[in-house]
Amino acid sequence: MKKILAIALLSTAMAYAQETNEETPIITEFNNLIDKSNNFQEFKVVKEIDLKKLKLNTEAYIKSLDQRIATLEESVALEQEAQVPLTSQLNAANANVERLNNEKNSISVLGILIDKTVYNMIVWSIVAILTVALVIVFLQFKKSHVVTNQAKSDLATTEAELEELRRKSIEEKQLLGRKLQDERNKLSRLKTAN
Repeated sequence: MKKILAIALLSTAMAYAQETNEETPIITEFNNLIDKSNNFQEFKVVKEIDLKKLKLNTEAYIKSLDQRIATLEESVALEQEAQVPLTSQLNAANANVERLNNEKNSISVLGILIDKTVYNMIVWSIVAILTVALVIVFLQFKKSHVVTNQAKSDLATTEAELEELRRKSIEEKQLLGRKLQDERNKLSRLKTAN
């Protein structure tokens, strides 16, 4: 609607400018009056009837211009009245566009609008923190795994040594048991031989 108003005002101004560039009826009558008038020394002698006719034509032309000005002022007032609702609609549309832009540039989290850049920073911070935590947990797991494997290896070695020690201990017991039995047998032979 603003464009229509601007076009109407521009066309009116252009029409008025064309009128002022062209000769108006008053200018034509003045030129005719000067051409018809007689010369007397440095003066022009004009008939009184021609002057009265010029006066009447000038008054009529001024009245027509006044009517035209009143019509144009009335049309400008009407167009300004028509602009009021359009201006309010434009303001409402601009407010709606601004609200939609804010919603487009924001993300609703738990009913709170958060700017997308802030949201991205929060999300990537959380991802970075979780990545660091995962790396720390992985390294601790790896360290614990190495310690556990070393402990298992040490346990297996210790168990093997313990088993070897038991086996040797059993062998020694058996050997000592045999020797003891041999000695007992000798002793009982000696006792029986005596």
